[in-house]
Order: sequence, then C-alpha cells, then structure tokens
Amino acid sequence: MPMSRSYPYINKVVACFLSLVFFILACALPVYAETESVETTPSRIPLSSLEETIDSYVATNQKNTAAVSVVAIKNGQTIVNKTYGYADFEQQRTADTSTVFEWGSTSKLLVWTSVMQLVEQGKLDLDTNIQEYLPEGFLKKLEYDDPITLMNLMNHQAGWEDRLIDLWYSSDDDIVDLSEALQRFEPRQLYKPGSVVAYSNYGTALAAYIVEVQSGQPFYEYINEHIFKPLNMKETSIHPSQNDNLNVLKRRNEIQGYTTNLKLIAKNRAYISLYPAAGVIGTAEDAAKFLAALMPTDQDRGNLLFKNKDTLNEMLSTSLYYDGTFTPRIAHGFFEVEYWVPALEHGGSTAAFSSKFVFDPKSKFGLVVMTNQYNELAYCVGLVQKLFGNSFSTSSVTSESGGYYLPARQVVSGFSKGYSMLSMQKFNTFDLSNFANVVETDGIIEKASIPYNDFLPVSNLTINLIKASIIALAVAILLNLRAIIGYLFRLFKYKSKKWERPGTGFDKYHIAINIAGLAVILNTILLFMRALGFPTYASLRIHFIFNLLYVILVAAYLVLLIYKLRKISYSKKRKAVYIMSGVSAFLFAAFIVGWDLYF
Repeated sequence: MPMSRSYPYINKVVACFLSLVFFILACALPVYAETESVETTPSRIPLSSLEETIDSYVATNQKNTAAVSVVAIKNGQTIVNKTYGYADFEQQRTADTSTVFEWGSTSKLLVWTSVMQLVEQGKLDLDTNIQEYLPEGFLKKLEYDDPITLMNLMNHQAGWEDRLIDLWYSSDDDIVDLSEALQRFEPRQLYKPGSVVAYSNYGTALAAYIVEVQSGQPFYEYINEHIFKPLNMKETSIHPSQNDNLNVLKRRNEIQGYTTNLKLIAKNRAYISLYPAAGVIGTAEDAAKFLAALMPTDQDRGNLLFKNKDTLNEMLSTSLYYDGTFTPRIAHGFFEVEYWVPALEHGGSTAAFSSKFVFDPKSKFGLVVMTNQYNELAYCVGLVQKLFGNSFSTSSVTSESGGYYLPARQVVSGFSKGYSMLSMQKFNTFDLSNFANVVETDGIIEKASIPYNDFLPVSNLTINLIKASIIALAVAILLNLRAIIGYLFRLFKYKSKKWERPGTGFDKYHIAINIAGLAVILNTILLFMRALGFPTYASLRIHFIFNLLYVILVAAYLVLLIYKLRKISYSKKRKAVYIMSGVSAFLFAAFIVGWDLYF
C-alpha cells in the first residue's frame, strides 16, 4: 500500500516540537538547580537576606523592645550576630554584642551535656537509680519506691512538686553550696516517676550535683573546664554570684531588666540557689558557640564536647514520646517542637530576662535569642516562628466537656500554693484540641500535654472547696470589719458621753479577737508581698509564727465564748455580736490551715 506524502511532513513537525521541548528543559534545568541550591532558613527565608529580615522584624517591634541579641548559625558557622536596643534606658546605655544576658532555664542544657559527657566516660548510666550516685539518705521526701533515673530527670518525670521560696535570693550572701541548697529546698514527690512531665528546677540541679559527686569538682568548675574552656566561652559565667568571671559580673551590673511594656523592673538582680538550673550569664555570641557544638554539621571536624560522635547523636535522639503515640517530645533535655520542620529547643526566663535556643538538626540551622525583658514573646516566640515557621499542634478530643486544669508543675504545700492557683485555667474542647497531646479514657481526660509540661484536670470537689474558701474569707473579712467599725462607733459614742464604755467584761475578748483578725489580714498581705522580693524562708518565718499563734488564740476564744454564753445571760443582740466574731475568727483560722499559711 503506498505511503501518504503527509507522513514525512508530520515527522518533521514532531521532531521540531520535541527539539523545542528539549531546548526549553535544557535552559530550565540550570535555573532550577540554581534555585534549589539557595540556602534558606526552615521558613524558606534565603540566608542571603536573613540579616535584612531580622533588621526589619526588630524595627517593626522596636517600640516594645528593650535590648535583644540575635545570633544565627548555619552548619556550625555564625552567619548573623547582632544586638539591638538599650541595655539601660535610664542611663541611655546601648546594647551591643558584648552585652551579657541571663540565660535562665536554657542553662539546663549545660547540665544535660555534662551528664552525657560522664555517660560517655562510663561514670554515669541514664537508667540507673540515682540513689546509687547520691550520699546515703540524701533524699528524704520520696513518696514512691519506684527508682528515679537520670533519664527521668532529663525528661522532667521524677514527680516533684514545684517550689518558689528559697529558689531565688536578693543577696549573694544567702547562697550556699549546691549540696546544702538541694537538701534545704527538697520538694515533695507528687507523682510516680515516669508518669507525668512536671518541669523541675530541682531535678536538673540534682543531676548537676550528681555530676559534682562523680567528677569530684564543684559543678561550676566542671562546666568551666569541660565546656566553657574547650568552646572558648570567655564571656560566660555559671558561678551563682559570677565570682568565676569578674568581667561578666561587671557587665551584668551594667544592664537593667524591663517588662514587655518597657517598665523598669527595679529588683532585677537575683541569685538562684539551684544555680545549674538557671544561673548562667553571658553573651549571645558565647551561647551560640555552645549551641553550635551541640548541632551536627556536614564537616567531620570532630566534636569539642564529646569524644564519640555517637554520644551527641544519642543526646539529640528522642528520649520521651507523648503518651500513647510515636510523636517525639523530649530529646535528653531538649524539647522537640514541630515548626515547619522538626526542631530541638529550650527556653529560659528569669525575673527580668528571656532567652530561646532552637535548631533544626536536618538543615543545620540554629538560632539564639536573648532579651532583657521578663516573659518576652515578640522575639523568643515571634522571631523564632518567623525563621522556623509557625508551630501547630492539634489533638483529637472526644470529650465534649471542658473544665479547669492545673500544670503538673505546681506547688501543693506551703503558703505559696496560693500562687499556683493563679495558674489554673479553664479549657473547653476546642482549647484542648490545640494541645500537642491529650490522653483520654472512656471520654474522661486524664492529661493534656505541651512539650514542657502536662496539664491535669482539677476535680469539681477541689474547685468547689476553693470557691467556698474564698467566699468564707470574704464573709470573715466583712464580719471582722463590721465588728471593728462597730467598736469604733461605740467608742465615739462613749467619748460623746452618750453610751457606756465599750471593752469591759467579755467585750474586751471580742474586741481583741477582731483586732487580731485584722492583723492576720495585714500579716498575710505582707507575707505575699515580701515573698515576691526573693526572701529566704527563714526571713518569712515570723509571719508563719504569727498565723499559728492566731489559730491558737481562736481556739481559746471559741472555748471561752461557749463557756460565757452558757454561764452569762447576754442580750440577743450582744450574743449575736459575739457569735459573729467567733464565726469570723473560725473562718480566718480555717483559711490559714486550709491554705497552709503557717509554713
């Protein structure tokens, strides 16, 4: 059969078309390869414009910025190192890269690094009961027989309550050595080891003390020799009063602390008794040296902190997953957070400073942020998300009822448990679904989790008792004020020679118990105000003694009141006045006992 004349023409057209396609692809490939080779942050910002991006971000937030220091690292190398703002607004002292900041809880990473160094040397084992490393009888308030391991400490799962008093001091004269501080500060154990994540300063400092015991060196000396010196961190101090680096001490005295509204925090210099947990002070540049040493790099240049690369790999590996999942949560002291990429991070906060260390192990990009502002979020959260992408956590929640929740990190004994109640929050189903993980059993929520902490539901009984105690306190105050105002009114009438003199017979006891009640109110207010100023527990003892004496006085008054009412005939009005004073005194005493305002 003869071939059509159109076929050769069609073949030529197809050939030309294919040639054109190949030509376009050939031109596009170099462009595509070039685009792919551009290095970026995890949020896809080109590194070539990173400094400009940070400058622009700071300018946008400048009106609420005191000082902020930012260091960005890529593959072990510093690519941005800038400081903005004022270290001291009042003195108009600008901040620069030599300005020192308080690390806060990012100091804990030094503890976990030192632990892993001793693990590498065979001096510590992460799964051994820590009692084997401590002096006999060192821990006296354990409630569970289950062993506590170094892994529990790294994962904040030893089960201790939080404590506030004797953690920070206003004078370095109150600082004692780490062993004594731990024994003085030892909290109660609330949870079975391994069951709940309750962020713990005590657990971290205890791990540091174990490093002391096993290395034979004070912890600050160990860190100076085995971390700061190898990394050439000459602008950083971990000594509780910075006596190991007087240059850092001098520069710390040149920086002030501020609120997020730029109000001066007058008392912004404090000394932490459990200093390994939050006591480091230094430049962001030095902090970046430490973070870079913990980040894996493409170059096989050896690690300055560990002899074996496997030790670093182990430290950066997941040590705790969220309950019932394979979702990473903690990596040997680092918290694992899902930004646009999985990242390892740790934040820190003190009375007037905030910090954040974060890095992406895959892209080898890291960031150090330090500010001289309390609870700062624009940089420690906002800038981090700008460079790493937003972090989203969602959980499936079948329970349709919300409720009140408290963080597992809470104070449950002593007068400062009142502060813990301030952290109680009410969550509905939508709120709970935004947690990283929620544990439910038969539609009942057992805990809701974020990387740093678990939140536990508060029972209705507890809520009702808290409400009842507040109402009872309000009633007691009203009755007390009514009695005192009544006495002053009667005293005025007596002075005007219109009424008989008040304060005779049993009336004097009635007046005395009400004046004592007023004194208890003032004493308790003063107690809580003083507690905000970093006092020692011993300096607060006088307030507890006064409250205890009041409780004893109330018991005596009630016994005497019952006796007098049975033996003496008073008018109905007078009986009512005395009984109301007894009720008021009883409610005050119950409040003191119920809220542990006596220790």
